[in-house]
Amino acid sequence: MPLYYFDLHNDLDVDDLEGKELPDLNAAIAHALCEALHMIQASVADKGRIDLRHHIDIRSEAGEILYVLHFEDAVNSAATRFVLSRASALRSV
Repeated sequence: MPLYYFDLHNDLDVDDLEGKELPDLNAAIAHALCEALHMIQASVADKGRIDLRHHIDIRSEAGEILYVLHFEDAVNSAATRFVLSRASALRSV
């Protein structure tokens, strides 16, 4: 089973030194998404905010970055939809 590394880039850059064996890249992306959601939840609970520019790089054993999961891609913002809806409503007036 391949070994994937999950490097966190938030207020600090933290390289994953252990990695995790997973069946394929899709499983690695799912794992990174789960981790990102946990970090987002903890940040909102502790600080009341989240920096959506944070991201997790998924690396192969060879050190190649295979995928970048941005925190902004891990959440669905109702506020963004509301603003877009409001702008759409203004255009139709």
